[in-house]
Amino acid sequence: MPIPAQRISPRDVLRRGRASVNKALTAWSPAALAALAVGLLAAGGTTWVWVTALVAALGALGLVVSAKHRSLRDPRRGGLVASFVSVRLLLLVALGLAWSWRVSGGHGWLWAGVAVALALVAAEPVLKSMIGTPREVVAHLPGVTTVAHQPFGGAWLAFWSLVATVLGGVLVAVGAPGWVLLVMAVLQVPGYLRLVWWALRADARSDLVRASIRPALKAYRPEFVVYYAATSGVRYQLGMWLPYLDRLGRRYVVITRNPSTVKAITGLTSAPVLVPKDLGKAGLEQMVVPSMRAAYYVQGSPANQTFQRYRQLTHIWLNHGDSDKEANFHPRHATYDKLFLSGQLGVERYANHGIEVAPHKFELVGRPQIEAIEPADPDRTTPPSRVLYAPTWQGGRPSTSYSSLQVGPQIVAELLRRGLTVVFRPHPLSRTIANDRRRVLEIVDLLKKDAAATGRPHVWGAQAETTWDVPACFNATDLLITDVSSLASDYLASGKPFAMVAVTRSGEAFRREFATARAAYVIEKDLSTLDESLDAMLGDDPMRAAREEYRRYCLGDHLGAHAADGFVQASLAILDAPAKGKGKDVTEDGDEGA
Repeated sequence: MPIPAQRISPRDVLRRGRASVNKALTAWSPAALAALAVGLLAAGGTTWVWVTALVAALGALGLVVSAKHRSLRDPRRGGLVASFVSVRLLLLVALGLAWSWRVSGGHGWLWAGVAVALALVAAEPVLKSMIGTPREVVAHLPGVTTVAHQPFGGAWLAFWSLVATVLGGVLVAVGAPGWVLLVMAVLQVPGYLRLVWWALRADARSDLVRASIRPALKAYRPEFVVYYAATSGVRYQLGMWLPYLDRLGRRYVVITRNPSTVKAITGLTSAPVLVPKDLGKAGLEQMVVPSMRAAYYVQGSPANQTFQRYRQLTHIWLNHGDSDKEANFHPRHATYDKLFLSGQLGVERYANHGIEVAPHKFELVGRPQIEAIEPADPDRTTPPSRVLYAPTWQGGRPSTSYSSLQVGPQIVAELLRRGLTVVFRPHPLSRTIANDRRRVLEIVDLLKKDAAATGRPHVWGAQAETTWDVPACFNATDLLITDVSSLASDYLASGKPFAMVAVTRSGEAFRREFATARAAYVIEKDLSTLDESLDAMLGDDPMRAAREEYRRYCLGDHLGAHAADGFVQASLAILDAPAKGKGKDVTEDGDEGA
């Protein structure tokens, strides 16, 4: 049946047109204002002309700062180098014209400084290309000398260029001599030259590294590889599995697609870390050696399929948490050879969402990360007084936006009103999203003020988010408030009461969709059930029996000190099995190829 044509209303046309106009204005307004400033300053004339030129230049600079305010606050984020090049060139010309008008004499030095500054800004696109060139990167692999780390990000050069432009405007106002601009420009040159020299040496070293990788890997004889395709999240995604991969007692390597993750990974493991220069088949083949038996995946990037083509390996899906989120039952998981799951609930998630996975692929290995979680003391007589509030992040799209941070301040305010001590551990990604970061800071402010007023030892910031790991936060508290998150499943190991905030569904619909909620107290998004949930958790805890029933269903048979036993046994069985035949390759989209 033909698909009926969709009608586009006049309101849709206006809305889309307005968005296009806003986008064009954002892109072109800074350049237009900077060009206006140059034109007015070049023409000269009355004081009002100069004032108009100043306003135009400040407007252009303000728009650049507004567009790049995050990168300017922290240049390590990147995004500055080679940005707004035309605008910055025009602003430098405007600065030179204003300076020559303001100061008599020394114009030769002044325009020499402008020329140097213009050359540096104009060179940024070339520099960005040089430092961004893909290179073979290797760390910790015996017999291979790695490419030296980039001394600093190119964004710092753009940052100081903008700072110098602003400072130049101040110096014009005070009538500083023109040679000062030349000095400021020349002082930036060593930074550019250092990055150019590093890039040239890195290219030469990369060629040598590429030739030595395969022989070194054959000599090292790794038995498995961890393939990481994400650009962020190393600490909580890869970091949660490395201790248990080390426990296998077998040599392995980490292959990451992104050079930016190498520093974080090498800070977590002494295993060799490799970045292929070529992310296609040619670049990866030299890193797959006959001693390898398996590949582990802790993050669900579609780019994992690039490595899954090597069918001589057993490809094992680990994930970086066990929860009712969509990331735990994606159709792409069926392409792996083995799915290591905590308990039977993990298997049923796929069937309940209509995802077919061959039964022999499931391996119930328990949840190693719960081994350090201490069970609740059954003989405790003191009432619970410490609460962990651990909201998840907002997710990548509305359908997976499970975070309760939007009502987090109200939740924490009620906990404080009841005289409870709070440990606050937001998801790491929440601090990277503007709205969520504001709510995180609002909650921190509540805790700081209450701690000062009452002396209660609330825990937040680095102590709760980095110094303490998740089990430490669990062990330090008596109950948990969280969202649809692996923390809810893991908290079952403690036997303590927990509540989940129902953000995307309500009541029984929430429990039907998210199985872990059947063992939890449910706090509605409008907080209408917050009081009764807290009363129950702090009181006779009527959900205790349901949690006991669900604990093995969610987490498997291995608890406490033996929580990692199933993972170790299943992994060693695969590593010690006879080598698989090479078989057929798998193409990027998962289909078999010749």
